[in-house]
Amino acid sequence: MIDAATKAKWVLGSKNVSGVPAQALGSIADSEGIKHICNDYPDDDWDGTLIYKSKKRAIVINTHRGSELRHNFTFAHELGHHFLEHEPTYNENGRMEIRCTPQDIAQGGKRIEDEANQFAVELLMPEDRFRLSMAGAELDFDLMKSLSIEYQVSKEACVYRILDFTREPCAVIFTKNGATIRSMKISRAGRGAVMRLRELPEGSLARTVIANNSWQRGFEECDSSLWLAKGQQGFPFFSCTHGSAEFAMTILRW
Repeated sequence: MIDAATKAKWVLGSKNVSGVPAQALGSIADSEGIKHICNDYPDDDWDGTLIYKSKKRAIVINTHRGSELRHNFTFAHELGHHFLEHEPTYNENGRMEIRCTPQDIAQGGKRIEDEANQFAVELLMPEDRFRLSMAGAELDFDLMKSLSIEYQVSKEACVYRILDFTREPCAVIFTKNGATIRSMKISRAGRGAVMRLRELPEGSLARTVIANNSWQRGFEECDSSLWLAKGQQGFPFFSCTHGSAEFAMTILRW
């Protein structure tokens, strides 16, 4: 089995990518003879697809949802399917493809989608360079914003990468429709400490901020018992929330 991150490092080296990797996606595809199209397909339920036609390949990015930064990740994800030599999973009227839905890219769960995500992360945010970019900085919204701009990836993709290399216990929670938790990412030092929740806890500062449709300018101390499992409490605990009822992000640090 080809290691996805190792393959991405090989691509960056063999294609002589020295600048921002997101800006080189088109040239990487061109060097492989892969046609690439970005277009709006409002009636389709996929974010990106890799099309197989004999030995030829094409990548199509659905720009209907999300920002250009999100589309960069989708492009890198589809390149991952190509370089990792994944077999097509979709066949309609002789047209063979790998169609990737928002759930495939955001949540993975299938082996080839997980591998394509790992490839995309390393391709867009190479470990050695990314570690240097975040060296000495604490996880906060300013760091997330600056690295998102530097690497031209979404804030969500960026914060997941930050947490891969964060030594301190912390977590980032993404919510939708008010208090519903859409996803959660926890640093290694914090694993096992944060309770698995479906909604933001009643009485939590994050829930109050979202309900009032306001943003926190900085971290504020809050009740750790609402978030941490028994035996993990007793430390100073802080949260900071940005967003709205539709979509919000909360950072927890302790």
